[in-house]
Amino acid sequence: MHRHFSTRKAGLAGAAAAALLAACGGGSGSAGGAVDIVIPQLSAAQAAAFAGDCADLSARIATLANTSVTAVNKIAAGTLKVAGQDVPEHCQVTGSMYPRTGIDGKPYAIGFEIRLPKNWNGRFYHQGNGGVDGTVVTGLGGLGGGPLTGALFQGFAVLSSDAGHSGATSDFGVDPQARLDYGYQAVAKLTPMAKSVIQSAYGKQPDRSYFGGCSNGGRHAMITATRLPKDY
Repeated sequence: MHRHFSTRKAGLAGAAAAALLAACGGGSGSAGGAVDIVIPQLSAAQAAAFAGDCADLSARIATLANTSVTAVNKIAAGTLKVAGQDVPEHCQVTGSMYPRTGIDGKPYAIGFEIRLPKNWNGRFYHQGNGGVDGTVVTGLGGLGGGPLTGALFQGFAVLSSDAGHSGATSDFGVDPQARLDYGYQAVAKLTPMAKSVIQSAYGKQPDRSYFGGCSNGGRHAMITATRLPKDY
């Protein structure tokens, strides 16, 4: 099992890499050739309250590019539970992106849901799902290590998707675009859409963006860290 997390702010990785390169080259520093490493300190993520209500949001996101929003639902506190604890009130946005017919004659689209807490902590969590995807798993934002908590419970905005196909088998591999979406393109398409929804809901972009998951979700996280380092 693979468990990986990708978090935004590539400056930390860049600073560490630069320091390692300097150390290998015996660069300047304190006595004895040691290199002083200064790690950038990130400012705290800024919380924000949901603007208006779920019905208001439905109108504000009606014109998202290449996206069909099927519902915006108010989810009452306690409707979902994590380890017996009530998940706070939030809005659930469901929809799909880039509908098309595959070369196998089957319908394809990137199905998703976004869960937006009324009291948001300023962070975005993209939930990577296991197996071969194929279904939109409830966006609790599982953090691994057992269901003791989760990103949604902690106040993150959470995105979950089916990665561009329906069904938990590998039949979608017949279609080249479905393979690309499953491999990495669904994440690249979903990310700006989700952040646009977050902007509409709270009046600001997320201060921190994370991608996490186990097994196939870990694969998604590693590829996202490689291909979309500025987004997460």
